[in-house]
Amino acid sequence: MKRASLALILLGVPSASMAETILYCNDYVVSADRMGLALDTFEGIHAITRTTSLSGCESMIASGSWDLVIYAVQYSFHSSPQLNSYVSSGGFAIMQDWTTDSARASAFGIGWAITNYSTLTVTDPRLTSGLGSGFLMVSTPYLGWGIFSQSFSVYSGEVLATSAYGSAAIGLTNDGRTIVNGFLTDTVTDSGAAIVLYQNEIEMLLGGCDADEDGYEAALCGGDDCNDEDAWVHPGALEVPYDGIDNDCRDGDAVDLDGDGYAWDGVGGLDCDDTDPSVSPGMTELAYDGIDNDCDGGDLTDADGDGHDWVGVGGGDCADVDPDVHPGVTDETSDGIDEDCDGLVDEGTDRFDDDGDGYTEVGGDCDDADSGAHPGATETWDGVDEDCDGLVDDGTVAYDDDGDGYSELAGDCADGDASVSPAAAEVYGDGVDNDCDGEVDSGAVDDDGDGYTVAAGDCDDDDPTVRPGMDELADGIDNDCDGLVDEGTTASDDDGDGFSEDAGDCDDTNPTIGPDSAERVDGVDNDCDGAVDEGTDSYDDDGDGFSEEAGDCDDASGAVFPGTEEVAGNGVDDDCDGEVDEMEGDLDGDGYFADDGDCDDEDGWVNPGLAEMCDGIDNNCDGEVDEGCDDMVLDGEASETAPKGGCSAIGHRGLGWLWWLPALVVFRRR
Repeated sequence: MKRASLALILLGVPSASMAETILYCNDYVVSADRMGLALDTFEGIHAITRTTSLSGCESMIASGSWDLVIYAVQYSFHSSPQLNSYVSSGGFAIMQDWTTDSARASAFGIGWAITNYSTLTVTDPRLTSGLGSGFLMVSTPYLGWGIFSQSFSVYSGEVLATSAYGSAAIGLTNDGRTIVNGFLTDTVTDSGAAIVLYQNEIEMLLGGCDADEDGYEAALCGGDDCNDEDAWVHPGALEVPYDGIDNDCRDGDAVDLDGDGYAWDGVGGLDCDDTDPSVSPGMTELAYDGIDNDCDGGDLTDADGDGHDWVGVGGGDCADVDPDVHPGVTDETSDGIDEDCDGLVDEGTDRFDDDGDGYTEVGGDCDDADSGAHPGATETWDGVDEDCDGLVDDGTVAYDDDGDGYSELAGDCADGDASVSPAAAEVYGDGVDNDCDGEVDSGAVDDDGDGYTVAAGDCDDDDPTVRPGMDELADGIDNDCDGLVDEGTTASDDDGDGFSEDAGDCDDTNPTIGPDSAERVDGVDNDCDGAVDEGTDSYDDDGDGFSEEAGDCDDASGAVFPGTEEVAGNGVDDDCDGEVDEMEGDLDGDGYFADDGDCDDEDGWVNPGLAEMCDGIDNNCDGEVDEGCDDMVLDGEASETAPKGGCSAIGHRGLGWLWWLPALVVFRRR
């Protein structure tokens, strides 16, 4: 049974708890058979065979397969070659004996004799467990086989029965497998203690010092198996984390796998990721890395604490370094910054083109909520100043263009001529219907009946829509007979910049505004492309929420703006703070990261680019300190061995100034 269990352990499979079979031979049964009581109350025994017959016991020993034989014989002339053979072949035995004097035993060459009675203190931990400290029993500390004179210690825990004379001894080559008692049934006065002692003896031999057969002895035997009832627990076992068991018998259960000093929170600790030593309550939280570095419940996604996560991690805050910039800001200011993170810069202010007509209030838009009202717009008869020139409906039939008190709508038949109106006096002989009554003074011929004769300036007296004072139309005709065709219409280049409104001029009254004009910072769409001030310092060209005027150091890149996260190693000042690639990895700002070989990133005088100085520090990070410096100068006097070339000791005459060269290099670099 023991060998089978060992084979299973060698295969890596713990043996199941095996029921034990015991043979109990006792030829002298007393009323208080304490060994019998110990067997009756011992757990895990499969079967106990009891006999009071010595001959029956011998045959049973020879014929059966026993895990343990308990041999209690008081007949001094009896010997047991069967027990000898059983023990010699690896069997386990407990022997309790009554004996006669040693001389008689020696004469017959059989049995065993007690040579001395005294008080014995049981000290073997395998036997004293449960007995209390200082348990005393009356027994025999020295027992000897009658056929030899060598004595041995019964409770040494090492060799319990040996012989100097060969196979005549029952305990032949039986280290640790045989326990020999005096007849303790009578000599131990404490019945309960005797039962505990016998049960310990049974447990010791059945389970040995390696009850779970995992190859490691229990602590009671002086071994280092912290749980000798579990084959999965021993110093050579693999520690299973978080199972509440010290599998390898070292320092308790494994609850801090990453060794950061914090136990996993799944077992009552504080570490939210026990596989990463950079994650624990003692770490500094890094924003936007998707990791809860300090185990406070989540990643830092709101660096400025304004209640809104950064857009880069799915939030709405377009500048997570400024608590005044976030969604929900109601007062957008005229500063080139998208305070409310809606993708529009300065909306609602006088610098924003609210109605999308190409003009802001700063650029002269008199109604930035109406896309039809702006400088250069065509005035219509609607009671609105569409072209923002301060005049309402000018140029329409409802407006008194010539200032004579009458508009065309009021009956002025020539609203471009102040001398012609319903209130004017008719002038005979001038060929003009001065009083707009539909009749021209006598002697003049008005062929088309438009109130003007050729003599009065009608340049086409066959067309009643052509005469002085008519509104010019975009029809290729000089409607008002002023010698100009289509002037003041969308087909005419009124401001002489080479573009009419039909050709894309968004303000044909201003020669500085047209498709070929350069955009300026004036709140006006100078180049008529639909955008105001684009390409200027006040325009957010890349749509990142910041204009150059607001601090955007690269308004052509949407990834570069104030407040964004610096990207290491790209050679770009991503956050527009005037420093390129500043990162946590270059704490001392000497231009070298720890990954680049900076062996002390908190000291600007230490990096791979520095020359070695005689200062007790590895300045150039080559793994050597003060190489080339044999001795320092002491008390202003040079040592007997001068410093080597290339490394000046402090105070060395003529060379001390060289110490400052690498310092100056670092100072200039920083």
